[in-house]
Formats: sequence, structure tokens, C-alpha cells
Amino acid sequence: MGGLVIKKAYMLARQGAAYKDLAERVHTICFLATPHRGSDSAKLLNNILHFAYSSRAYVADLKRGSGAVQSINDEFRSYSADVNLWSFYETQKLKIGILSTLIVEPDSATLGYREEKQIPMNADHRSICKFETPTDPNYVVIRNALASMVQTTSNLVLRSKERTRHMQIKDLEQYLHIPEKSADDLLASEDARMAGTCEWFSAKESYLRWSTFALEAPSVLWVTGKPAAGKSVLAGYAVGHLQTLNADCSYFFFKYGDKSKSRLSACLRSLVFQMACTNTQVRDTLLEMQKDDMRFDKDNERTIWHALFLRGIFQMAIPEQYWVIDALDECTNYVSFFDSMLAKLNQSIPLGTHRFQHEKISTADTLPDIKLLVEAKAKSIILKDDKDRATLVEKILAKSEGSFLWTVLVISELSNSYGEQEMSKALEEVPKDMEPLYHRTLELMTQAPGGKKLAKAILTWTTCATRPMTMKELEGALTLDIKDNFPKLEECIQVLCGHFVNVDKFGKVQMVHGTAREFLLSNDLESEFAVNKTEAHTRLARACLTYLTGEEMRPPRTGRRGSALDIAGKRAKFSIYACSAFSYHLARASPFANDVLFLVDKFLKANVLSWIEFVARTHNLIPLIRAAKHLRTYLASCATERSPLDRSVQKISGWTTDFVRIVAKFADALTMSPSAIYSLILPFCPTESAIHKTANHGRKLSVVGLSNAQWDDRLSCIDFHEGQTSAICHGDDFFAVGLTTGMVALYHATSFQEHKMINHGESVRLLRFKSKTGLMASCGIKAIRIRDTYTGETFHKFHVPQRFMDLAFDRNFLIAASSKNYIASWDLDNAGAQQPNRPWSDSGEFLDTRLHRTPCAISIAVSHKMMAVAYSGRPIILWDLEEDAYYGSCGKKLATGETSTHMVTAIVFNPNPNVGLIASSYLDGELVLIDPFDDQELESFRADCHTLAASPDGCLLAGGAGGGTVQVYEFDTLRLLYREPAVLLRDSLGDLSSEGTSTSVVDVVSSDTKARMSAMALHPKGDAVFCGKNDGTVSLYDLKTGTEIRVLYRHKSLVRILTLWPQGDIIMSVDASNGLLAWKLQMSQKEGWVTEKLVFQSRLDCGKAIIQVLPGATAGKFIMSTRQSDHLWTTDGQQENERTYSDTIGIRKWIQHQQSPLHMICIEGAVARNYTWTDWSEVACVHLIADIRGLQLKSATPYTSGRRCQILVELCELDGSPDARGLQLLDSVHFNNVEDFSPNGSIAEAATERQDVDKVSTTTTIKQTATADTTVSTPLLLGPQLTALARRVAHVIGVGNNDANQLVFLDTHSLVCSADLETLKSHDGSVITYSMHFFVPYDWFAGTRDVVCAVAPRRDVLFARNDDLAVIKGGLEYAEKVDADV
Repeated sequence: MGGLVIKKAYMLARQGAAYKDLAERVHTICFLATPHRGSDSAKLLNNILHFAYSSRAYVADLKRGSGAVQSINDEFRSYSADVNLWSFYETQKLKIGILSTLIVEPDSATLGYREEKQIPMNADHRSICKFETPTDPNYVVIRNALASMVQTTSNLVLRSKERTRHMQIKDLEQYLHIPEKSADDLLASEDARMAGTCEWFSAKESYLRWSTFALEAPSVLWVTGKPAAGKSVLAGYAVGHLQTLNADCSYFFFKYGDKSKSRLSACLRSLVFQMACTNTQVRDTLLEMQKDDMRFDKDNERTIWHALFLRGIFQMAIPEQYWVIDALDECTNYVSFFDSMLAKLNQSIPLGTHRFQHEKISTADTLPDIKLLVEAKAKSIILKDDKDRATLVEKILAKSEGSFLWTVLVISELSNSYGEQEMSKALEEVPKDMEPLYHRTLELMTQAPGGKKLAKAILTWTTCATRPMTMKELEGALTLDIKDNFPKLEECIQVLCGHFVNVDKFGKVQMVHGTAREFLLSNDLESEFAVNKTEAHTRLARACLTYLTGEEMRPPRTGRRGSALDIAGKRAKFSIYACSAFSYHLARASPFANDVLFLVDKFLKANVLSWIEFVARTHNLIPLIRAAKHLRTYLASCATERSPLDRSVQKISGWTTDFVRIVAKFADALTMSPSAIYSLILPFCPTESAIHKTANHGRKLSVVGLSNAQWDDRLSCIDFHEGQTSAICHGDDFFAVGLTTGMVALYHATSFQEHKMINHGESVRLLRFKSKTGLMASCGIKAIRIRDTYTGETFHKFHVPQRFMDLAFDRNFLIAASSKNYIASWDLDNAGAQQPNRPWSDSGEFLDTRLHRTPCAISIAVSHKMMAVAYSGRPIILWDLEEDAYYGSCGKKLATGETSTHMVTAIVFNPNPNVGLIASSYLDGELVLIDPFDDQELESFRADCHTLAASPDGCLLAGGAGGGTVQVYEFDTLRLLYREPAVLLRDSLGDLSSEGTSTSVVDVVSSDTKARMSAMALHPKGDAVFCGKNDGTVSLYDLKTGTEIRVLYRHKSLVRILTLWPQGDIIMSVDASNGLLAWKLQMSQKEGWVTEKLVFQSRLDCGKAIIQVLPGATAGKFIMSTRQSDHLWTTDGQQENERTYSDTIGIRKWIQHQQSPLHMICIEGAVARNYTWTDWSEVACVHLIADIRGLQLKSATPYTSGRRCQILVELCELDGSPDARGLQLLDSVHFNNVEDFSPNGSIAEAATERQDVDKVSTTTTIKQTATADTTVSTPLLLGPQLTALARRVAHVIGVGNNDANQLVFLDTHSLVCSADLETLKSHDGSVITYSMHFFVPYDWFAGTRDVVCAVAPRRDVLFARNDDLAVIKGGLEYAEKVDADV
């Protein structure tokens, strides 16, 4: 019987979240003579027990054909796919007195599953698991089976670990934006090195001291040399040498000609990725950051250094690290690598302190290597004998002067010479320096009889491309550029311009050296092969746009998703380059090229959607933002030549906005389903936007009712109807808003959806988050509370210091600055023990004299270990928090050079530890940027800001001015970027280059200020929808157009609940003050639905908000529910009964009984009760077999599937996020009792239905008492399937509205999806399938707790969007199947 218990325990573990991890660790289950189908001997056993002891109830369940055993078997089949099954069965009869019998027959001892291993044992029921000796044959069988299981499991674990590591590396590649084949540069360097070369470097004393981490040894070894001296090959050798010593070595090769490899940010991301590949600790740290959704600007080296290195991997004890970085001088901003990063390292960092040694490569160092190179290459030159060859080698060495490139080019030229005199002449004429050599090469190319057009094109593309192109890409580019095909392009490159361009082993075409590119791009070069930058970029832009406007990039003609996949597989190799680089070249193209402007206009008119899809398939939407910046630059250059009213100019201008908005609002939608751009995204864009006007021949989703014609700058608007906002703070995962009521609202930082409401207990004055911990400090007048933002649990409570002004977390301490000129602190690791107060002084002289001045502004900068304090009539003082000492003073400067003593209204440190700046606003309106450590004023102007705040990364500064205006500046320059509500000055967005950027002014469009919808009710006949708003109005809307028809009536405050009587003739609403209004509705042929008369007007005075209203089907009564009470009222507005719940305060959901209009059902936690409408008496109780710990009811929706009535229960986090956290499906047959039905034949139908259900769920037990009451314990339907589906559900929109079994829901990515519940029932595999329909912009729900939506007839879906009713016409017709693991 133990095997049956194990099966049941395993199933319960799979169903319960608390034991899920345990269940996932079960790999194999062995059954030894387990009676899966019962046993014929159970009756005999029962008789023996009854005679000898007493009967056991469970023995009856062991009988063959027992319902309990059959139920376990049927349910176990759904969970058995993930485990290996071994069944051992007895073949010998067991002697019991004078009898002998098989206790468990073989057909019962095996499950009969396809993958099950069935092993016969030469044993009876007793000896099958009891062995006399280790040599017992039965023991040997079991032992060998166990050994096989262990070996299989071990191999599985090893493979699983390797797969996990591979998946983790793939995840980090995406998280860190690491390009494919990032190791190619090292391989190319190793391939270029000849055996025996570079070995002199590893013997250098400077290298040996550096590589051994010797005491006082340099941590930075700076190796320099003349151009083409082999430094890149030497770097590759150093990496290989360190790797042979099993050292943790990471590397990066800068490439000026490859824009993706010329930025310091790319180097840092590559280094941290390589460290993660070799070190588990580093990998786990980065994966944790990714899991926590810690985002960073991939092109901002300061953010990367601070977030990934200083705050991440450098906080761990990891082995010593080696970094080998080549061509650092080709990095666009390498100075900050030394000054802002390496210079601040200390001995605890595994890279060592910032001590460096310079090692210059001399000619003597490389001469032996060059000799090996020449000797190897000279073997291909035809000479008389070895003596002549040795003479030639010596002549080349004498002129090489340590340059490998010069040597290679000369040998190449000598290889094309014939005869000793010709070789000698060529060697004499070859210049010693590279530039004269390049000039000579161009002269020879000019004298060539043909191929000049091709040579010029190759040089143009190779010098100005954003990265080295592959041969196939270059072939495609040249075909579009010079309208010709070149089947042997690689040979052409070698013959026509081999001294400037080469093709490496990976098939990439690139310049032989950076000096060659600089030479060809020189403005002083006079040659037909000279490359003019503007002309070259115009030429490249023209070719890219020619491709983008061609047939291959045309959008699919159908609106079906995925239809572009076949086309994408047939596109030319050049498509990747054209799609990623066209805007870069366009930004640098000539504004006078009319044909280029024509191509841009054609592209934006015809093929731009397929380009967006192409970009989205890479799962990186940054190219769209970059294209917006480049288009803006191109427009600026065209401004002097073209009118701003020009149609093409206006179209380009529109797309500069749209590209950015598409990324901001539809990023998830595009990355999940790139083809959605054709039909599912366009309808949600403003009607006057460029993308909405784009021609699309495919079928588009139809959205009506939206009034916004322009993009909305505001992503979220949060209304607080109780109390005013008094504090706000942003953390890693959440931002918090404190209210004067004492409540603190937590919202997800990315989606703006509400996470949790926390009660501080008094008006909130300050909020602070502790980075990377989930802790938050809330502070009022009396108390400071430290809470866990995920659970809401309070860890500490402290008394507030007198008149405190600022609060901060400093490692494991909480510190508060008081206006009484002292710092209070608490040790969070020591039970919150308060530390001695630390007073500060305003000078370095009178440290023992207590200050009596009152500060007007304070800013604590934990990242700088400093505090800035401003007093009226004094400069800003700086206090060193680490030394507890006066540091100095600073402030804005007067014309005399003295520091101003004007009153400061706000002061803030830049939180980035690498940016030592202070922003300060003065009472006279001046906003000043100060270097406090050098006491220098950097910027100053009149801004009239009264409050200041800095972004967590230190990039932005926000200032609050008069009249509600918010201004956002670039912190380190005080350049104005944004002003709300006046104008928006958009800064240029990241670029591949380091060139200057432009700024433009765009009008702001704010969200509509009209009243927002707060409740919605669909008429039962489906011909109208009623909406309540936050201004108290209840309006009628046209379901076909989404437009408001008329206001029906008004409340004095926000309408919270709106419901219609089942017959649809009475509408009832509840406002924020628990005011109730019920109106009789009448259908007018001319005007539609109108209010006929007021049925009643009343108010529920119970002190708690009404959360649900349930009207009775025929009883003329309704239920109102709060968290603490339920109220039964009649339709004349009188209370008939009331029930309070003092012990358990929670959410209950009332629903109408589906088969009896005289009954209602109340679901509370894991219990559902059946009540009568007449006297509110309980007649039945159902106990749900479900684990709902930490959850609460969100909704309960009854629906009918065929003849079966069911209830879908939606659960959410207890007092937390409103997003769904679980789904349960109940069969309402368990609420049916004989007394429940009128004598019209329903009794027999109910009994038949109950029998049908019992066949499906045989674990149901019904205990009939002597009274009419019934208590039922019932399992949930579709347990594992709904559990899997619930992980995707954020909000249930409706069930059974169009199709009887269709569940429509909003998923966690703002996707409207549906699942057929009947199909889920018949599914017993490890994967379930549901349908994905369309995306909804996530900002529609930002800042709101409740999603106001519904499913209407004709498969329409309704959403409240501010004051608009958005009707997605036939939205459920669009469907794409999605699989989810069970």
C-alpha cells in the first residue's frame, strides 16, 4: 500500500506551490508489488484483521476496482510523464496458514504505461523486499536496478548542468548585448602569429612582474609601439600564454573601423561576459541582476562600470583577473577608462591598484620575429639559390624598421617581380615609411589598365562601413552600387587593392591597418582613389536605401502573422547590413542628393513596416531609436535647402517621433511577435501619427473609440482619491508614493502596475530604498519603519530624530540628518540598535562647539561618503561622513570671485560615485552646477527650481518650478532636455559614433484631462455598454463606435461599482462614499436606453468600502459586501439583514446560483457556501482541496459548458499586487440539493449530472447529514493545467461570453489571450495550448489597480482608456497558438 501513498503524495506535491521544488527533484519511482488496481486478497485481509484485531477502513479501498484506487491511477497518469517508473512484481504465491495465493497479481502490480520498466521477481509478497544475503538473486536484481537508476540520474544531472550553463551563457549574451562570434578577433590574432614568434614578450621582466601579481608590481602594463609593429598579434599571444597557465584572462580588441568595437562600453560588456563564462560566482551575480530586471544603458560606460563591476562582481571574493586590451588608442573615450575607473581601484579588487608601467616595443624586440616571417614568405619567391634568398632576407630586414605590415606588403610586391634586377629595383624603390608606401601603391593602381571603378567602390565601402563586411554582403552592396556582378570578388580584391584591403580567414573584408584608412580619408590626398567622407556616405546610404525600397523588403500582402518568415529566409546577405546601417550613412550623407531624399520618402511610405519587423526579430529595438536620431540629423542638414512644409520632410519628421514611441509603447509586443507591426500595432497608434497613416494592404485590427490624435508623453497617471502625495522614491524594482493618510503605495518600476499598499500609520514625509535588498524606509513625524517591499513585513521601527531633514541607507546602517545639526544612525545588523549621535560643524576650527543654526537644505551622498549642508548666510559646507570631519565649503560664485551666501532652497549630490558634482538651487532662482571638491562653479542660469532630484544613475536632474512645471536636465551639463507641461526638448539618442548631437523642440501632448472611466457594465443583450467615471457620471456608450451617447445620471464622487439587474432593466451604481443609486431603464426606439425613474437612493454607513454588489435573479434583493461585512438589501433601498466578520477579515465573492434563481453562492478562501435568497440561510458547504495560502479572491465567474455549470475563481496576492496568481475551476453540481429546485424535472437532471461528475472526479465524497444541509469535499478541476495557465494570466477578462468554454484573459505582457477550458480538460500531456490574439499598450493600465474591460458579442473586446471606450472589433478573430509547459 506504500506505493499508493507515494503516488498520492507525489501528486499533491506537484499541485502545491510549497512542495513544487521537492516534486521536481523526483527522478524515478520504484514500485514493489504495489496494488495499482487493487487486490483480490483485500477481502481476506479485512476478515483476518476483523477477527484478530479490528477492521481498518483503508483496507476496503484496496479491493480490486475500488473507486479510491482508480481515482489515484487516473490522476497519476497526468503527472507520470516527468518520472521514470520501475515496477517489480511477485511471481510466487504467499502461504497464509493452509492457503497460498498471489497477494498482488502481475496485472495489478504494473501500471501498463509505455515507458514503464516491468521486472518479475522470483519472490512472494513478503520476500520481494526482504533479502537474506547480498548474494540473494532478488537482492542482486534490485541492486543492479538501483545502480542503473543512479547512473542514469548522474548522467542526466551532468547533462542538465551543461545545458543550464549553456542556457545561462546565452541569456547573458542577450542581457549584455554581446555580438555573435565575439572570439573571432582572438582567433584572427592567433592565426596571424607564426610559430616561435612573440615568445620574447613572456620573458620580459615587466611582463613577468605584472603577470605574477607581485607586491608593488604594476597592475597596468602599457605596451606601445610604432604602427604595424604587431601589437595585436602580441596581445593574442599574451592571452594564449595566460590561458595555458589556467589564469582567468579576458580580452578585447578595439577596432576603429568597426563602430561596434570602438566604444569603451562594448569592451566592458565583453570583459564582464568573459568573466562570467569562466567564473560561476560572476555568472550567478549577473544572472541575479538579470532576474531582478536590473537594466543599464549598454552604451554608457560609466553606468556599466558602476552597476556591473563596482556594485556587482567586485563585491565578491573572486580569483585574480587578467585583462588584455588591444588598440586602446582606437577607443573613442579611453581616457575615462584610466581616470574614472582604474584610478579608483584598491587592493581588494582582483585587478590590483592603479600602478602602471610603460613597455615600448623596440625594433630589436621584433626583428627576430620579422626574420622568421620573411624567411617563411621568401620561400615562395623564385631565386637562384639559398644564398640569394638569404641576401634578400637581410635587405628586407634592414629596411623593415620593425614594421610587420611594411614587410608583408613588400614581400607581396616582390612576389610579382621577375628576375633579380627587377627585384632589386623594386626593393630599392620601396619607401621605408608607410605613407610613402601607400602613395606608391596608389600610383601603381592608377596605372592599371582596368578595374578602377571596382577598386574605388571596394575602397569606399571598406573605409566607411560601420563594421567589416562579409564577402556576400560586399557582393550585394557592389551590385546595388555599381550595377554589376562579381563572381570572383575575393580575387579581384587581392589583385586591384590588396595592399589596402584584405579578406581574413572568417571571410570579412577589412583594411589591412588603421593607417591605411586614415590615409585614404585624408583631406590632403590627391588621387582618384581618395575617399571623400560625405560622398562616400551618400553613396553607401543610396545603396542601402535602394535595397530597403526593393522587392525583398516589401511587406507581406496578407495580414497573417509569420507570413514574412519565408521571405526573411530568402533575403540577400546584404539585408542585415542595409537594415542596421542605412540611417548611420544617411545622417552623414549630402543634403543636396535629391535621389537619396526620394529613396527615404519611398522607404517610409512602402517598406518601413517590414524593416521594423526585421529589426524586431533580432530582439534588439535600439536600431529604431538610433534611426530616429539619425533621421533627425539628416533633417537638420536638409533644413537650409528644403521647406519644413515639404511633404517628404514632414513624413521624415513624423517618423523621428514614431520610432521612439513604438519602442516605448510596444517593445514587448514587437520582440514577442515582430509581425504584429502589420496588423495588431498600427490600430493602437494615434490617428495623426506617421505609422498610422502607413499603407498596409493586409487585414488590420479595427480599434474604435480612441480620441487621441497625437502621441501621449505621459506614460502613467495615478490618482489618489484619499489623501495627498507627500513623498516619492524610486528603487531597483519599485517606486513608492507616500500619502498624507499614512499609506504607502508601491508600484512596479517598469510597468507602473500597483504592487502593494502599506500602512505607515501617519503622514509620510520621506521614503528611501536600500539598493539590491528590497528594503524600504518610510518616515513620518513620529516613526521610521523599515519594511520588506516584497512581503510588506516590518523589520524595524525607530523614533524619528528632532526635525530630521534627510534619510539614507549607508551599508548596514540607516542614517538621518536632523536640523539640530547631528546625524542619528541605527545598526540594521544589530537588531536596529541606535548609535551615538554624530554632530557636525560648519568649519574645521570649533569642532566641539555645537551649531545653533538651522539648515535650509541637506543632501546625504552615501556613494561619495559626503554630506552637503546649506545655511542661510553661509556657503554650502561639506561634511566627510567616513572621517566625521569638516571637508570644506563650496557654492556659486559672485562677480568678485567670492562664494555666495544667498539662501539655498534645494541641494542634491550626483548619486554616481564617478561624478563628483552638486546641483544647487538658490532663492533668487539660480540653478548652479558645482564641483564641490575643487569649489568650482561649472554652470549657472536662472531656472526658478524650488526642489531637485537626481536619477539613480546620475544622468538626469529634475527640478520643480512654479506653476507645477517640471524641468529635466542633463546633470553634468545642466542642458535642458524636458519641460512639462510646456515643451519637450529631445536629446539625441545613443549613437554609434562620438560626433556632436543636435537638439530639437517638440510640442508635448498630455493625457486627456477629462474624467476617466472607473467602472463598466455590459447590457445582457449585448447592445449597449454603461460606464461610470471618476467625476461621478454614469454614461451610455455606443458599442459599435465606442462613442459616448449621453450621461444617464450623476453621483457626487467617483463611481466604483456598476451593475445591471439580470433582466437588464435596472442599473445600480456605488460611489466612493458608499452612495447607492438605482435607476429603472427603458428602451426607446429613437434614443435607445434611457433612465425612466429613480428606483432608490441610499448609502451604506458601515465605515468600510463596498467591494461587490450582487443583484438577485428573481428575489428582488441584492447583496452588498465589504471586507468586514455582508448586507442583504431589498430593491426599495432597505437593509433586511447584516452579517459581520470580526475574526476573519477578507474578501468574499458572491455569485448567483446557476441552476436555482432562489439561491446564491459565497466563496471565501477554500470554502464555498450555498445560501437562499429568501432568509439567507446556509443550505450547503463545499470545501475546496486547494492550497491558497498567501492568496485572496479576486473574481469568481460562473459560466455554462454544455449542460454543466462551472465557476472560474481568480486569485491574487494577499493584500498585494492585483495581478492574478492562481486560477481554480469548480463544478457547481456540488451545490445542487433536492431542496434547491422547483418541481419541474430539474432534480433528475441534477442527479444525472452529479453521477457524471463523480465518474470524472472519483475522489469526491458527499456526506449527507440528517438535515437538508450538505457538506462536500471536492478537488479542483484542471489542477495542473490551470496552474500552468495561471502563470501567464494577469487579469481575467471574461469566461463563456462568445464560446461556452472560452476563457479570455490579459497576460503578463499585455497580450489579450484565450484558452478553451474544455480542450484543457482533455489534455494530459506536459504542454498546454492557448491562443494569443492582440497586444494592448501597457500604459493603458499603468498606475491603475483595476483593469476596466469586458468581452462583448461578436468577439469584440472592450477596454477603458482614460475617458475613452476602446472597442477592439473582432479582436478574438486574430489568433496565434502558444504552448506552455505544465
